[in-house]
Amino acid sequence: MDRLEKALEKSRQLRTTMAPRPTPNSGASAAGGSAPTFVSSAFDSALVNDAQMEQNRIVAHRTRSAEADVYRQLRTHVLQIMNKSGFKTLAITSPRYGDGKTTVALNLGISIALDLKQTVLLVDLDLRKPDLHQYLGVKPQAGLTDYLLHDTPLHECLMRPPFERVNILPSGSRLDNSSEILGSPKMIALSSELKSRYPDRLVIYDMPPILAQDDPIAFLPQVDAVLVVVRDGVTRAEDLKRSLATLAGANVIGTVLNDCW
Repeated sequence: MDRLEKALEKSRQLRTTMAPRPTPNSGASAAGGSAPTFVSSAFDSALVNDAQMEQNRIVAHRTRSAEADVYRQLRTHVLQIMNKSGFKTLAITSPRYGDGKTTVALNLGISIALDLKQTVLLVDLDLRKPDLHQYLGVKPQAGLTDYLLHDTPLHECLMRPPFERVNILPSGSRLDNSSEILGSPKMIALSSELKSRYPDRLVIYDMPPILAQDDPIAFLPQVDAVLVVVRDGVTRAEDLKRSLATLAGANVIGTVLNDCW
């Protein structure tokens, strides 16, 4: 059995399966410096309601839910691997757009934060097509690119959704030269600070698809582990093989087989 078959078989056995990635219902909108101050800005939780989260398949906060239980299973597997290895940062990517990586990133982050021993920072690292915030129906005033390019204080870029122990760093304005920004000294310094500041924090990066652009390759040295999302019946075997080959030097801790119910 080759690496592709093993990955898919393991995904089926773990039943880390979720609904297909939804289409959000709202439109998208250097040098190193001193250590940033982390004080989250709260947005109006009324902007995030059950109907909005249902439409975008954000389900991990539910109780008595089979879908939420799937993410709890995924959470357990991920935390066991991360804790055993001392990993603090996790990149979530996929071969192509439409595989459900952002849905998985948000749900996994919320589920992990339900563990009273953990806090989570979700970072939208898809600087060319930022949409993580849309899944919660919010419009951030600033984001990561504003911090990196315009020295906007980081606490003005962070958002706190209505979930305990979860913070979000949205992408901010779209960028074309995103891989150069992600490899900049200021971004490298920030990723180190995000990783080390709080001992109970897990940082989850919602990365661009591995075959869509070179941003994941540019940033991989800054992450401890990688989770790959594939979509059953859509992701081509060749694309997954190419993705795993590209990630050969990274700590790929598993795959999530999406949309196979």
